[in-house]
Amino acid sequence: MKSRFEIESILQQLEDHIADDLESQDLDFKEWNSRSINDSISLVVKMAVCMANGGGGSIVLGVADKVKGKSNAIIGVPRDVDILKLQRQVYERTDPHITPVFEELTVPEGTGRLLIMHIYSGMPPYTETDGKATIRQGKDCIPFTGTLRRQMVEATGLVDVTADIVYEDWKSIISPSAMERIREMMSAERGSVMLNNMSDEDLLSSIGALKNNFLTKGAVLLVGKPDVIARIVPEHKWSYRKMLSDTDYSHRDDGTHAIPIALYELERYIAVDNPMVTIESGLVHPEFSTYPRVALREALLNAFGHRDFRMIGTVMLKHYKDKLILTNPGNFIGGITPNNILHHPPVARNNHLMDLLDKLKLVNRSNLGVSRIYRSLLMEGKEPPIYREVGNHIELTFTSSPLHAGFMNLVKEMEKRDQGVDVDHLLIMQYLMRHEEIDSTTAATVSQRSLEQARELLSKLANNMELIEPVGRGRGRYYTLTRFAYELLKGSMAYERKRSLDKEAMKIRILSVLKERPLRNQEVRRMTGLDRQQVNALIHEIEGVKIVGHGRAARYVLDK
Repeated sequence: MKSRFEIESILQQLEDHIADDLESQDLDFKEWNSRSINDSISLVVKMAVCMANGGGGSIVLGVADKVKGKSNAIIGVPRDVDILKLQRQVYERTDPHITPVFEELTVPEGTGRLLIMHIYSGMPPYTETDGKATIRQGKDCIPFTGTLRRQMVEATGLVDVTADIVYEDWKSIISPSAMERIREMMSAERGSVMLNNMSDEDLLSSIGALKNNFLTKGAVLLVGKPDVIARIVPEHKWSYRKMLSDTDYSHRDDGTHAIPIALYELERYIAVDNPMVTIESGLVHPEFSTYPRVALREALLNAFGHRDFRMIGTVMLKHYKDKLILTNPGNFIGGITPNNILHHPPVARNNHLMDLLDKLKLVNRSNLGVSRIYRSLLMEGKEPPIYREVGNHIELTFTSSPLHAGFMNLVKEMEKRDQGVDVDHLLIMQYLMRHEEIDSTTAATVSQRSLEQARELLSKLANNMELIEPVGRGRGRYYTLTRFAYELLKGSMAYERKRSLDKEAMKIRILSVLKERPLRNQEVRRMTGLDRQQVNALIHEIEGVKIVGHGRAARYVLDK
């Protein structure tokens, strides 16, 4: 929302800019159509709806948005346009009703009069009375489609079917085995001892699952009997497939059990074919499974907790020989995407259900669940999870990557030094283990951070942790593992081979440039990250290259 003073200041910029350049999320300029009062009023109503759906803003009426120069751009609004009638038209032609605030601004140009329409943020979605609607995104008013409207409703928490009350005798619809399983999970996750020692009624009441002696639908999903869930929440279902290929499977199971029971069944199926690896470490030989239990538990609970209960579908787990694919009905909401899910603030579609799981200490509502999935995989040197949006479903893939003892040793060394090991650091180190080098842009993509944040991460890994080292300067700079990190991950012999290969790569790179033009020592230093003496030594190893000139004028050229 712009103040009168701000708008007056912005209008002064029309001498050198067109109005369109000065528009923003909460500011728009519109020309008043003096030839048709009806068209002008329709435009005002449309802009009111657009701004209301976009969070509010100000529209300056009487300014052409494609013309430079104040005298040309400021056309004004006719003196006979009644503000009260205009306000009433907006109110009557919007649903829910929008009440704009108009402000008159006197100017020397045009008719001498501009109108500022302020639209305050409310409770969208808003439409015109004929159902038409747009929404403000940046400087544009785009069609407010059904998908956008649904996403807005979800993000604002106006629809939460899990909070609905089930008006039935709660004692007759709960599953004793589901209650027992919840208590076991609470004990394993070190949940509240006080809660665990309560009676079923007191426990359900204390977490908000039992209200006025009736369960919520979220509570039914947690402790209801399978037949009751199938009747009250028919959208809830879980499925397991042991896949032989993309089209064939050897085993299947489906159910409508309560979430804790469904979780137990799915984990049991995975455990049958979740190979264990033993690592010798002194007298202790710890075992590690292919798919870490922590990652699986978090992923399954997220799938059940965030699925869209307005859609028919199933939480499906497909178990392949080399991967697990978990899908659940629903799209990402609240601005979350596969490219920002790791650090995006938490957004819940089913607030009540997630609140119940949080109070039972089965999930964490501070967006730590996704981080725990990443961390549990990366700590063992495994591939990070892959999130995708496929149609109206969210898909999560775990790759059956092997345990990497060298990476675990590297993490131990970092912990011994009392260096905070963040998921961001693990992602970059895991990438370097597979790709040998990384630049700032790639680091930003890998860690789901901004370019500036990625540079800070790389700087810390290089200067504080001494795990990576820069090569080259300026835009061509990239990072590789230090000798210490490389030897922990791949061994000293592998490091020597790498250095040898790197040296040959540098020679090839230098020769390719020399075919086009001469090079100075400074340029080669920038390309390779070597110092002056190292560059001179390297050049002498390359056949067919000679030095021309002396001192600063010296150039490396091909000896033709």
